[in-house]
This record gives sequence, structure tokens and C-alpha cells, in this order.
Amino acid sequence: MRELGSKSNYDRKRNNREFNKFCFIVSEGDVTEIRYFEGLKNNSECLHLNKLIKLTIIENEEDEVGQSHLKRKINNFEDSVKEGKINYDKDVDIAVFVFDRDPQNFKSEQYDTYLKLCCEKGYKLCISNPTFELFLLMHDDKIFNLDRKKMLENCKENSKRYLELQVENFFHHNKRNLDFAIYKDKIKIAIKNEQEFCEDLYDLKEELGSNVGQFIGTLMVE
Repeated sequence: MRELGSKSNYDRKRNNREFNKFCFIVSEGDVTEIRYFEGLKNNSECLHLNKLIKLTIIENEEDEVGQSHLKRKINNFEDSVKEGKINYDKDVDIAVFVFDRDPQNFKSEQYDTYLKLCCEKGYKLCISNPTFELFLLMHDDKIFNLDRKKMLENCKENSKRYLELQVENFFHHNKRNLDFAIYKDKIKIAIKNEQEFCEDLYDLKEELGSNVGQFIGTLMVE
């Protein structure tokens, strides 16, 4: 792993910096989540994100692409910190792992294990059940017209899953071509709409919802 836009052995000094801490975003996906949080970072001023926290997006090395398991992501992150590829200070900085609850990712008992692991290591978890596409749909009030059972089951319809198709219907892009400009002015709508779904990390194991908006809300300064 490495910081997005940096060379693999990029060494960054913290002296005389204008911010207090880094917030490292480590996502399950290699495209959609990275594009969303990169957009968040690039628009931090107009979105009134806390200037004392520097968002830093972590991307995979070429040999890590497609490795989406949470335990593997944690191990890769920690290995990259040891190798100096990521300038993470556990006593100061924030590490956030953005993952889907999709049962294909991990079993119910594994979910509890990883929650405990992240808590012990001081890592934050942003979970969407079933997938990150649910959080994208929260940027529009039309989400309340959708069937909650269908959203949670997220079954395949031809070659695509239900939530992916709804994202295409709502925002006219597929999951690999996210345009953050579509979402930029709707983030507060997403944060508000998310509150109508489950946001509790423990309950997200089974219930439809996400805590991504809740996390983004902690970065915003009114």
C-alpha cells in the first residue's frame, strides 16, 4: 500500500505542518470508494472539512489489487507503515477502513472478530450493509422509494446487483466511473438520510444501513 499520488517510498516530514493529524482512508474497493474519498479530499475547503485533519487516501500497490479481505487490508496497511511507505503515527493519526458488510466478504462470526480487532488497534471502521452503493443512494431522497428488503438482499439482476443498478438509475454512472461532482452538494443530504437507516457498527452486521455519513460528519466544521 502507499499514499495516493505518492511514490512507494515517499517520506513525509511532519515538522511545521499546518494540521494536527492525518486521517488515512483504506478502502475495500480499488475504484468507487477511492474516487469518492479523493473527491472529498480535493473539495475539503468548500465542504468545510476540518483543516486540522489531513485526509490521505491509501491505494494498493500493483500486486495488492483485488485483495479486498479486511484482515489482508489491515496486514498490508501495517506492513506498509513498518516499511515507511505510510507515515502513520498510532498515537496521533486516524486510520479508517471502509468496507462492505456483504456476506461474501466475511461470515457473521468474523464480523465480530474484526470489530474487536479494529477496536483494540484503535482503527475506525466504516461499514455499509450490504455495499457502499447504499451510501451513494443516500445522497438522494428517492432512496426512500426503494424496497428495503431488496436493498438488503442486493440480488443480481442479469449481471449487476440491485444497488448498482439503482446507482446507475439515480446518478447515471456505473460503479467504476464515479463523478464526485454529482455528490459534492448532496453530502449533507446523505448524512441526514443515513440517520433513517442503521448506523450502529454492531447492528450493521445484520441490518440495512451505513456509518460512512456519520464518519464524514465528524470531519465537517459548521
